[in-house]
Amino acid sequence: MTRRHGLPILATAFVIAVLAGPLLVLAVQAVAKAWFYPQVVPSTWTLTPLARLAQSPPIRQAVATSLAVSTAATVLSLALAIPAARAIAVGTAGRRLAVVFAIPVVLPPLALAMGLDVVFLRAGFALGAVTVTLAHLVATLPYAVLLLSAALLRYDTGYERQALALGASRSAVLFRVFLPLAMPAIAVSAALTFLVSWGQYLLTLLPGGGATTTLPVLVLAAVRGGNPAAGAALALVAAVPPMVAIVAVTRHLERPLGAVA
Repeated sequence: MTRRHGLPILATAFVIAVLAGPLLVLAVQAVAKAWFYPQVVPSTWTLTPLARLAQSPPIRQAVATSLAVSTAATVLSLALAIPAARAIAVGTAGRRLAVVFAIPVVLPPLALAMGLDVVFLRAGFALGAVTVTLAHLVATLPYAVLLLSAALLRYDTGYERQALALGASRSAVLFRVFLPLAMPAIAVSAALTFLVSWGQYLLTLLPGGGATTTLPVLVLAAVRGGNPAAGAALALVAAVPPMVAIVAVTRHLERPLGAVA
C-alpha cells in the first residue's frame, strides 16, 4: 500500500473511530455491572438495565413525547422556513432577514430558555408540551431557514418562468415545480431540524415547567443519579431516531438541487 493511498484510509479509519467510539463505550457501559478504573473491560456484565428500559412505562412515554415534540417542531419550522428561505435566497430580503433568523442561534441556550420561560409565564400559557414545542421552534427555525436559504442560492428560477409561460398557475408552480426541485434541500433540512429539537434539554426543562419529560431529560437524570448503566442505555435509545433520520436523507445528499427522483 503506497503512502498516497494509505493516508485516505487512515483518515477514514480515524473518523470512523471518533464517531463510533462513543457509541461502543455506551454499549459496553449499558451492560456493565461493574466497570471501574483501571479496568479495560468490565469485570461483570448484566442485561438488567436494558430489560428495565424495555419494560418502563415512563421511558416509553418519554420516547413518545420526544418524537411528538420534535416532529411537530420540524413540521412547523419547515412550514415557516420554506417561504422565508426563498425570500432570502431568490427574493429581495437578503442578508437583513438572514441576520434576524440567526439571532436565536448566537444566544446562549440558558438565556434563551429562561427568556422563553418568562415570556410564556407572562402570556399566561400553561407550561407543558405546547410551550416546549414552541420553545423548540424558536431554536429549530433559524437552522431550517439558514440551511434552506444556503441551498436555494443555487436554485434556478428559470424553471418557474417557463412553467408560468406555459400557462401554469402560481399554486401549480409551487407544488409541481418549486417543491419537487427543492425537495433534496428540504429533506436534509428536515432531518437536521429534527436533530436540533431532539437533543434539546434546557429548552425542554424550563419551558416545560418540569411537567414534560423527554429522553434527554431522562438521560441527564440517570447520569446525575449515579446510575451510569441506565444513563448509557437511555443514551443509546436516544441515538436511534437521529441515526434513522440521517440515514433516511442520505440519498438526498447525493442529489444536486433541482434533480427530481
